[in-house]
Amino acid sequence: MLTLSLILYLLSFFVAILSYYGKIAQKAVLPPLMFAIVSYFIYILHISLKLGSFPFANPYGFSSILGNTMVLTLTIFSLKNSQFLRFSAIFSFIGILSALLALPSEPSPYRNPLYSLHILSALFAYVSAFFGGLSSLLRLLLERRLKQKDLPAFSLSINLLRTSERIAVNLSFVLLTLTLIFGSFWTRVHFGKHWVNDPKLLFTFILWMYYAFVVHLNLVRGLKPKQLSVLILLGSLFSLLNLLFVRHEV
Repeated sequence: MLTLSLILYLLSFFVAILSYYGKIAQKAVLPPLMFAIVSYFIYILHISLKLGSFPFANPYGFSSILGNTMVLTLTIFSLKNSQFLRFSAIFSFIGILSALLALPSEPSPYRNPLYSLHILSALFAYVSAFFGGLSSLLRLLLERRLKQKDLPAFSLSINLLRTSERIAVNLSFVLLTLTLIFGSFWTRVHFGKHWVNDPKLLFTFILWMYYAFVVHLNLVRGLKPKQLSVLILLGSLFSLLNLLFVRHEV
């Protein structure tokens, strides 16, 4: 199924390129792209059921699922707003890279359901953080172009982007909270204590404090839209740094 997913992602990429030059309709990219996503997650489900746990234990596997989940999120969003299909070649390329990352991944040695919940909540926390950062970036760019009275070819509702970034920042906080809670229970079972001195865990805790600060500051003071967007964008950057450069030592 992973091979099929890669083939379909490649097909969707070439279809997206053709649609960019007007050879075919933009919506023609959706069938191969969606079937590629479905094939990938069937592959993931198969491994999960076989292992009885979250399928991967190293950064390659986690990044693979994260990338495909982001592609899934953006594809669903493009069903609501067809203008996102202009970036379908990028979606497909991210899907290709993410699927390839599954090849060097290692199967998870842990069979505790708390571990699976810990990783899943972290996965969706990253997705929320990145989607919030994307919404904030698009909103800031669009508002800047509108102030300059330069109407962009790609346009979205400002209110839609504001709603998306607010939902994303709150979801990120909630999911990071669950990540730490499930992680605490899992380390209690596996290591005999609720906290271990691990750089990844420490940075995730700092990231949680940052999102807690942003969410509560917005609730108490009512941040201006631009201020909130900048803070969400920074949170997305911190999440990316945590994902790419901070590693577990336990």
